[in-house]
Parts: sequence; C-alpha cells; structure tokens
Amino acid sequence: MADITFSPDGKFMWTGTEWIPAPPRAQSDEQSPNQNTLNLQDSVMSGDIVHNTVVNNDATAVTSAVIEALKQLGVLDLRNSTPAPALPVEEMNLPASFQIGDHVEYYSPTNNRWLDRCTVVGINSDGTYRIEVPKDTRTETKPAAIIGTAPGTIRPAKPPLNSGDRVLVNWKNYGTYYPGTISREYEDHTFLILFDDGDIEDHVEWGRIERANVDSNAVQDFIERQSSEVEELIEAFEIFDHGGTGTISAQKYFEILTQMGDSPLLESDVMEEFASLGIDMNTEISYHELAKSMVGLEEAIQAKPEVVIRDAEVRDGRLHGHAYAHPKLGEGPVRSSSIVEITYDARATAHVETKNTVYAVGPTGWNVKPSDHPFNQ
Repeated sequence: MADITFSPDGKFMWTGTEWIPAPPRAQSDEQSPNQNTLNLQDSVMSGDIVHNTVVNNDATAVTSAVIEALKQLGVLDLRNSTPAPALPVEEMNLPASFQIGDHVEYYSPTNNRWLDRCTVVGINSDGTYRIEVPKDTRTETKPAAIIGTAPGTIRPAKPPLNSGDRVLVNWKNYGTYYPGTISREYEDHTFLILFDDGDIEDHVEWGRIERANVDSNAVQDFIERQSSEVEELIEAFEIFDHGGTGTISAQKYFEILTQMGDSPLLESDVMEEFASLGIDMNTEISYHELAKSMVGLEEAIQAKPEVVIRDAEVRDGRLHGHAYAHPKLGEGPVRSSSIVEITYDARATAHVETKNTVYAVGPTGWNVKPSDHPFNQ
C-alpha cells in the first residue's frame, strides 16, 4: 500500500484528488514538528496559469500550479522589506493627441497589460478616443479611451521589434525582468526569446517586452540586485533539499506556507487551493523557478481603475456625470464618492481621484468647469 500523506496537524489525509478527515492515529505516528525555519517575505505572484490543470510529476507544471495557488490565496500583498529596484527602460513620451487611423496600445484592465495592434477609429466631442482592440476571435470597440499610462488608457504603439534586438523581458509574466535576445516573431505578434542565462520562452506577448540598453550600468545594476534576491531565496529553499535535486515536495512547501514565516496561511485554505488546481502533495516543486516568481517588481500603489466621464460637474464634493464604462456600474449616470484630489495634465484633461477610482474628464467633457480648470485661467 502506498504511503499515506497527512496534513502537518494529522487531521486530514490526501486521497490523490482531495483532502478528507483522517482516522485517529496512535501518538507514535504523529509527525514531529520540523525544526527548520524559513521566513519567506518576498512573495509577489502573477502570471496566466490554466485553472484546474491536473499535474503529475512534472516539476515545472507543479510549480506553475503552486504559483497560481499562492496568487489565489492572496499572497500578493506581502512586500520586500527593501525597496525594489526601478526598471531601467526607455521612457515613452505621450503625444498631445492622436488622429484617426493611428496605431496605439490599449492598457487592458482585464488582462492587466498593454495590448498592441489597436487602432483609433474615432474622436469624441469631449476629446476621448474610440479604438478597436483585436482579440483572438473578435474585435472589441472601446468607446472612450484617453491618453495615459493607467488601466483603460492608450499610448503610442511601441516601435517594431526585430530578431536580434536586445531587450528586458517580464519572464512568464511573474514580474521579474531578465535580459535576452529576440529570436523570431510569429504571425500573432508574439516572440521567441533567448535569455542570457540559457532559458527560452516562446510566444511572449509584446507587452512583456521592454526596450533597454541591456549593457548599461543601470541595467546591469538592476539585474545584479534582482539576481541577489533570487539567490537568497534559493539558498533558503536549499535547507529542505537534502538530496540536492533542485526541488522540494509539495508537502514540504505546504508546511512552509502553514507553519513558518510571519503570517502563516490557514491549512484548510491552502489544501482547498492545492486540490482545486490538481496539486498532488507527493509531487515536486522546482524552487529555482518558484524563487524567480517571488522577486517581482514592487508596486508602491495599486493602480485605481480610470473611468471616463462626460457631462461632468462637481457638486457637494462629489463628481456627477455620465460614465462610459464604469467597472461596476457600466455605462450611465454616476455620482462618485468624496473627491480626494483633482489634477490636470498638459492636455487639460482632469483626473478626479476618489477613494477607489480615478475619473477622467476631457477638456470639453464638463457641463460646469471647476473654478481651477486651466481654461478658466
């Protein structure tokens, strides 16, 4: 009979597909607490993983599922105690305006990344833009986008990427950037990347590639600091890798998540997430890949969704108007919560910040302009 895998507290047992209550066991069978200690504070997870994937003994597949489980468990807000290095990429200058037919990129709030091959198809009376966003099976029209860098905005399309270009790439969309070379471009505008450390990633989306002077001191310093953090995490995981295999068992990582660190997770939550993603507790996790995923760039502030409004007016400290695409209310009349701040950019577009949302009002999008509007001066 195969060995039975019990949870660290002995209350549950793994059937191969789910956790069930364990029968009573003799005191001698109880697992002794592990004396090794590990404090994993660098835990920024991201990436697109297929849900409900059954994984067997493929360490890479198990690792991807574990990363997705950690993301679902909310292990996204734990931050590194030291500031993350700034990504040294070429800055993009935003234009004053676009014309119909211009090729742009759209920051999709749903995908949380820039989408290329978008086109301006119309200019609204309030200065916002109608754009077409090509998807795999259809083309969507966004009725009121503005120029910017926040979710829901548009920016100039990146210049073409060519085979042989040296770039920084967001590896597997985990938030860690590594230098590499573009090997080829596919018809769907994704790329084959050959990383300097020997890794290869295929079908990398345009939005995960950043132009940079890879050989500059700034980029090399960034890579060195990021690599140092990865190595520290790998050394911590090596405590549990007695055979030097480069992997640890899912059972051991379960113990790390639920028993160690400053904020251990609830066993029931971890078990439920592991089971839903097909993580067998007897499989192995590549902790080298796991460490890479845990050293993402730190976001100082979570970006608030940006909503475009017309027929706007400030009354009693709140913004009233007609929203084009509110993430919760859709299109229609809206009254915001209390206004925190109103700022204006070089194009006289107002950015009205509330507790949870930033509302954008174009230069001609007001019914009644605020007293400090640039056009009043």
